[in-house]
Amino acid sequence: MTSFCRFLSIFFISVAVLATSVPAEITKETLEKEHLARYSINYANYLIDVGKYLEALENYNTAEETTTYDKTKIDAIMAKATLLSSFLDAPEEALQLYQSVQQRYPQTAEIATYREGILLFDIKRFDEAQVTLDRYLKSYPQGRFQYQADTLLREIAKVAPKPPPLPPTPLPPPVPVPPTPPVPEQPLAKMKEPEVRIRMCQTTQTASIEGNRVCTSGNICKDRFVLRYNAGTIRIDDQPATKKTLTFESDEPLTIICGKKKKRVRGKLKAKIKKGKLMVINLVGIEDYLLSVVPSENPASWPIESLKAQAVAARTYAYYQREHRKNWSYDLVDYAGDQAYGGTEKEHRRSTTAVKATRGEVLTYGGKPILAMFSANSGGYTADAKAVFNLHKPYLVARRDPASLKGGMANWTRSFTVDEVVNALKKRSIDAGGLTAIEPETIGPSGRIIKVRLVMSNGKTKVLRNRTTVRRALDLPEILHEIHNDGDRFVFKGHGWGHGVGYSQWGSAELGKKKSYEEILSFYYGNAKKEKLW
Repeated sequence: MTSFCRFLSIFFISVAVLATSVPAEITKETLEKEHLARYSINYANYLIDVGKYLEALENYNTAEETTTYDKTKIDAIMAKATLLSSFLDAPEEALQLYQSVQQRYPQTAEIATYREGILLFDIKRFDEAQVTLDRYLKSYPQGRFQYQADTLLREIAKVAPKPPPLPPTPLPPPVPVPPTPPVPEQPLAKMKEPEVRIRMCQTTQTASIEGNRVCTSGNICKDRFVLRYNAGTIRIDDQPATKKTLTFESDEPLTIICGKKKKRVRGKLKAKIKKGKLMVINLVGIEDYLLSVVPSENPASWPIESLKAQAVAARTYAYYQREHRKNWSYDLVDYAGDQAYGGTEKEHRRSTTAVKATRGEVLTYGGKPILAMFSANSGGYTADAKAVFNLHKPYLVARRDPASLKGGMANWTRSFTVDEVVNALKKRSIDAGGLTAIEPETIGPSGRIIKVRLVMSNGKTKVLRNRTTVRRALDLPEILHEIHNDGDRFVFKGHGWGHGVGYSQWGSAELGKKKSYEEILSFYYGNAKKEKLW
């Protein structure tokens, strides 16, 4: 079973049993918490679709911490475990969650045990996988995953056969052994330039593909094709398509028009039906993809070293997504959910020079591409992924970043009346009636307010994750802020724009005036190393 399939199975199981997880009589406060928890789980699923894995992780954390129902907690934990193992290269954390579920929630122990066995198999810890799957079959001889567990055990027997037992021998006395020097990390193998798949369109309406002599299946060539979704099939120029997947190509860039979107892109366009919608995907070499991404993410007028640093960060991010979405229909979306991709109109000679100068360069850690997160401005202090999103990455840690304070979007102020705050929170299923104060509850090492405490006039308080509740409800740029009570208003004075984890684009713009792109990348992604893969 693929990682994505496991993720979907968890999600649909959770939806199916939701109706049985909430009693008929519940208090208003309990219902409020459940609404927030369920919204957080659903929003996390969307965030995974657009590549925002750490933000999805925090929404699952919000759901687990908020709900009072075991079933919802289990749904959040199990989905979080799949996210950690499938998309965040954190199998150990996922295993701990599966084991925790087995201990705390006997009603879900069967699924958690089976998934623990699958994960151990996936990461090639075959001895432990065998023990876990044997335990599953012994505990659940009529279990729903009996056949799958048997199949995995047979696979384990092929790849890791048991050696014959040896007769016992007395152990020799221990001999002091000098410490073994660390084995140098093996560089990733060189490869051809990879192709990436960018989701350009997903609609139940029409999409047009235009260009100079565009050709598709059956050697049909013309300057414009109109595609339409119709009862599970594609109609092309109002005729039923003879194939389920159509590929369009030309010697020149193609234009895709979908709703209000119109973009001209390099490479090919592929159309197919997915989940009841017409999906159009751009297949393009990663270097050609970057020709548009770098100037879409940064002004091409920025220092050339800054543009080079952005090129390496964007290439690493795209390659990471490609490696983690092999079982998906696409690797990236064409907007800032993953990376801004404005098409050929955005290309510029300076950013093109930066892309070509760094061709094939990718940041790695532990022999894998890093999750090269970046935001507009760190606000003078990069965020620790562990503190903000509860996942440690050695290359995403908090550190002072004074250069970012010299750049744009460094400082901001937002002011709201009490009623505006209460109404905004109400739309997020949070009752803050009688709100008198908003106070920091948990502050991370970078000064970001991870959790806030709402204080009501009746003396009650509510502790919430800032990013997923107050920040989101009020559309604040960051959680690196102060909170001031000013009469009947709340004033938020903050620094930075975005989550602040990893690379700061405005900080890089300042650093690029004096430092090389290697120094910029080393500053923002400490412990990662640069490798040329193609």
